[in-house]
Amino acid sequence: MVLACVLIYAQTAGHEFINYDDPNYLLNNTKVNGGLTVGGLLWAFTTFDFYYWQPLTWISHMVDCQLFGLNAGPHHVMSLVLHAANVALLFLVLLRTTGAPGCSAFAAGLFGLHPLRVESVAWAAERKDVLSGLFWMLTLLAYSHYARQPGRRRFLLVFAAFLGAVMSKPSVVTLPFVLLLLDAWPLRRLESMAELRDRVKEKLPLFAIIAAASLLTFIGQDRMGATVSLKALPFWFRIWNAIVSYVDYLGMTVWPVNLGVLYPYSKISGAEMASALLLLLAISGFVIWRRRGNPYLFTGWFWYVGTLVPMIGLAQTGVQARADRFTYLPSIGLAIVASWGLAEIASRLRVPFPVRAGVVGLVLGLLSFVSLVQTTRWKDSFTLFEHTVQVTRDNDVMHLNLADLYQQRRDLAKALPHYEAALRIEPDNIGARRLYAGALAMAGRTAEARQQFEMVLRRDPNDSESRMQLLMLGPGR
Repeated sequence: MVLACVLIYAQTAGHEFINYDDPNYLLNNTKVNGGLTVGGLLWAFTTFDFYYWQPLTWISHMVDCQLFGLNAGPHHVMSLVLHAANVALLFLVLLRTTGAPGCSAFAAGLFGLHPLRVESVAWAAERKDVLSGLFWMLTLLAYSHYARQPGRRRFLLVFAAFLGAVMSKPSVVTLPFVLLLLDAWPLRRLESMAELRDRVKEKLPLFAIIAAASLLTFIGQDRMGATVSLKALPFWFRIWNAIVSYVDYLGMTVWPVNLGVLYPYSKISGAEMASALLLLLAISGFVIWRRRGNPYLFTGWFWYVGTLVPMIGLAQTGVQARADRFTYLPSIGLAIVASWGLAEIASRLRVPFPVRAGVVGLVLGLLSFVSLVQTTRWKDSFTLFEHTVQVTRDNDVMHLNLADLYQQRRDLAKALPHYEAALRIEPDNIGARRLYAGALAMAGRTAEARQQFEMVLRRDPNDSESRMQLLMLGPGR
């Protein structure tokens, strides 16, 4: 599986940084691209830049910049190494806790080789995914050690690993709840209400980390102004989008096609929301009903549902309706369900071992091939953004990013259509209209540029930049 990860992602050694979040994390961030310095380390532990308190992620980027500068290839290779380590550690955790090498290997393969992992591994700015994933796996490994023979020193390892995960990406705060799920199956440490109270009590130090991390995340997002207002996205719509997203992620897991870097919001019909809700309730009801006969269903399904909660959009940051990267750790729950579920079906049907092995090889081979193709789309910003606008609808953000890239190349013939597409989708975007007007002026289409600047000023009379540009164009005829 590690070799398969290398074969899929080795190509990223020749990839560029992406002009979307990578400038904030690396290219234009002097605290990071200056390498390891005392000032940089102090900044990493005190900043809330880019929404989160994530000091270990910042430090990992600093280490890469210290070693490799801003040569993108080695940065990508380091993310590949972390992801491959996560796959291997997940296999070890599942093997240690279940004693089932075949199912453990298949589940780890489903997690590591799936195309939905590409965004987290091939995007330098998503180092936080693979780094927090490393500490997540180490927490699980330490907990499996602790569960066999509880003791203070063993729990300190669990505490330290979980703290490392939170310091890499705060959304991993759901991990203590996953440990409770593992207590139910496969560790079988929840056989009575008394044991449930004991299991919760022993994790109180971890819940204290959750409280602190949640407070720091709220402060960081408030300072960055990252949280989308309820006026822009009403809470009822966020709930609808969350319900539909749970089902969309299931669909993308089964049929991983048309994957892009940004999926914009779209209208959700009442029928679509109701059918998604009924499906989720039906699955949840089934796994609860079968929690004793098939306990892996309960653990796997609620691992998926629970770990997605911080990223499902109820407290919305950013403009995405959903994102491939959000499935990085939640997908492990679905991998557990698929692996142990298929093994049980094969056992009941008495499917011969060679056939089972052939099916597993075929599934993992197909996933690896699709991941390989998907990774090629991350080679540079143009390739990624052009692909994304082709596989998504009404993606004004990607059109604007493409317009900006082409304008930087002085290729106005390609930039202008993307500006126009973005404004057709979002005509009230004043910033986009100002940029479009500037591009028209550069193309020598003065009358049209003047008209666009005037439209901006009608919406925002205090826009001094547009007023100055209009004066520079001179009076119209």
